[in-house]
Amino acid sequence: MRVNDFIGWISALLIVIAYFLLSNQLADSKSLMYNGLNLTAGIGLAYRVWLDKNYSNFVLEIVFILIALKSILWN
Repeated sequence: MRVNDFIGWISALLIVIAYFLLSNQLADSKSLMYNGLNLTAGIGLAYRVWLDKNYSNFVLEIVFILIALKSILWN
């Protein structure tokens, strides 16, 4: 497995973990843990889809990154 693929898989796993924690009330939507997982995953996936020239998903990941940053910095 290439490093870029590994980054993509780990990032996808982080999003699933964040969603699981939130859905099972193990994390709060305003918590640093939840938003940190989303931020890290967004950065990893943005990197991965940029390499694939998948620009529509890149824009989506940038939006996720901005939302996570807003939540971390202003909540």
